[in-house]
Amino acid sequence: MSPARPYDVVRITELRQPIDFQPDGISVRAPRVGDVATIVEIYRNPPGFELECSGRDGVTTWLWAFAPQDIGFEVVE
Repeated sequence: MSPARPYDVVRITELRQPIDFQPDGISVRAPRVGDVATIVEIYRNPPGFELECSGRDGVTTWLWAFAPQDIGFEVVE
């Protein structure tokens, strides 16, 4: 995984754990490999990432928190 900073745009390259998606009023579907998202927050204790994927219209497709061991991504911008 590349070093990442808040507001970096990333592409998901790997999901290492199943996503237990439940509609929550924000996310309309589960994250998928290939999705492009923005790092909204980087957590230090415990470590993790909050990522948001939006459609072309700017509406949130999903908002999800990941532990570093559960996701692979690459910075694209």
